[in-house]
Amino acid sequence: MTPSPTSDPGPETATSPVVAPAGEPQEVEAVTLVQPYHTRKRYTCPGCQGMIEKGEGHLVVVPEHAPDLRRHWHRACWHRERRRRNGRSG
Repeated sequence: MTPSPTSDPGPETATSPVVAPAGEPQEVEAVTLVQPYHTRKRYTCPGCQGMIEKGEGHLVVVPEHAPDLRRHWHRACWHRERRRRNGRSG
């Protein structure tokens, strides 16, 4: 499948699939970096329940099989969540 020119995320975003660790149901999530100049409204981070303010860079995590469960995360909160999911503390 060849992506169309309009689907190119461009230099302002980066997307990478994230796969659940072995032993858990395989869930693929697209993780997209949102640059500060693209953030136009406030979001609540599910990791810390803190606010992601307008103009603050963050990540958008979209489960492949449930795109309506898209969530906006602080970068540090998402990395902490990934470590937790992989069975690492800290």
